[in-house]
Parts: sequence; C-alpha cells; structure tokens
Amino acid sequence: MASKTSTWNTKADLVPLEKDKAKELRARISKIKQAEVLRPGAVFVGHIPHGFFEPQVKRFFSQFGTVSRVRLARSKKTGGPKGYGYIEFECEEVAKVVAETMNNYLMFEKLLKCEFIPTERLHPKTFHGSNRKFLKPTRRSTAIRKHNKPKDAAATLQSAMRLASKNLGRKRKYAALGLNYDFSGYDDMAKKAKLQAASIVTPKVPKSEEEVKTSKQEPATLLLDSSDPEISFKTPPGVAKVKKVKKAAKKQT
Repeated sequence: MASKTSTWNTKADLVPLEKDKAKELRARISKIKQAEVLRPGAVFVGHIPHGFFEPQVKRFFSQFGTVSRVRLARSKKTGGPKGYGYIEFECEEVAKVVAETMNNYLMFEKLLKCEFIPTERLHPKTFHGSNRKFLKPTRRSTAIRKHNKPKDAAATLQSAMRLASKNLGRKRKYAALGLNYDFSGYDDMAKKAKLQAASIVTPKVPKSEEEVKTSKQEPATLLLDSSDPEISFKTPPGVAKVKKVKKAAKKQT
C-alpha cells in the first residue's frame, strides 16, 4: 500500500475495485454509454485521504467514465485540502453509479463518502477555478489580504487615535530639540473617525401611545398608617415614594 504522502503517479498505484464489483460496474457503464444524449452529473466525495489531490482524483475516477471537472476544497490561508470535493462526469447516469459504488469504499484507511448531487442543487460556483492549476498562497499575499481587509468604525477610530497619540509625542520631542514640527494630518484623521463613530447610533423604536401616556403619569404613592402594629405592608413594585402617616401627638414633647 502506498504511503499517505505518496503522489500515486504510476498505474500500479491505482486502488483497484473488487473483481465482482468491477465486472458489474463495467456492464452497467457500457449500457449507459450507448445512450445518445449525455447529461453531466456531479458527485460529492468526502473523507478523501491526504495526498490524493486533483490529478490523482481525476485519474482514479476516470476508470468509471469521462471526468469533466474536479474541484477540491482548500484552505485560503494555507492552501491545504479540506478532505472533500466535487467531481463532474460527462454522463449523469455514470455519476449515479459511481456514487452508489464508491460510497463507504475503504481507501488508505479512510471510508470514502460519495453522494450524487442533482444539477439543480449545485451552486453556480461549485466548479469555479477548476480549470486552472491551484497555486498555494504565499505569506506575502496572505499578509496583504489581511492588511487590506476593511475596518469597522471602532477599529478605524482606534487606529486614528493611536497615530494621533504618536504624532503628539513626536511634536513634543521635536519641540524640546528646538525644531518646528507642525503636521496635523493625524489629528484631522482622528476627528473624522470620531465623527463617523458618533454618527453610528442605534435607531430608537417609537413607543406606542399607551406607553407614552403611562410614562407621563405621576408615580404611584402609597399611604401607610403605622399606628396599628398588627398591620404590615409590603411595598409593591413600581411604587416610587412611600408616605407614612403618624400621630404627631405621641412624639411631641
């Protein structure tokens, strides 16, 4: 068995099917190829072993029929494969046979998961870029894409304030040396960023007429008579002020 890091370039490296399945598969595909009108079909393939890339996938699945396009999912940051992809066959019936035959097929210690995808379920950009060779992204391109990523108002304000603070320290340093340094570009940038951040305000939901009326009413009050020790009251929620009525004659001297 070939190692996981192998590229499988020779014909002997192809993973063969079982003899009974191979005979049955050839018979079914030979009948399908006799059809006059061919409609393309796509197959989703999951749990693809590492090292089984676009050329190897196309070459292996070409034993079933003509493979039109192959698209494997890859990471935009590292370029590494994600272990799944899509294969388009020239004939839709061949794609159905491949999905049925190769599902749960053991390949290099992994069970392939294959499913036929109808044309109406495919995204228009499923095979976008499948006709060109994949180039691994460099660190420079990744850094440029991250640097040029658009910032929100909070990040823009933070960056502008940091530049303005550094510029202020630079002014003080040059002034101590007797140099005239007058650059207000960063200060203007910080002011503009503050205005943009202040303009982003969450819209207030208008209150209904009943809520407006209740808010304008005076807060409820509760009168308590503490002369009777057997009666106790608990202040209900929403009461803003509590007034107690006491007999003044007891405490006056």
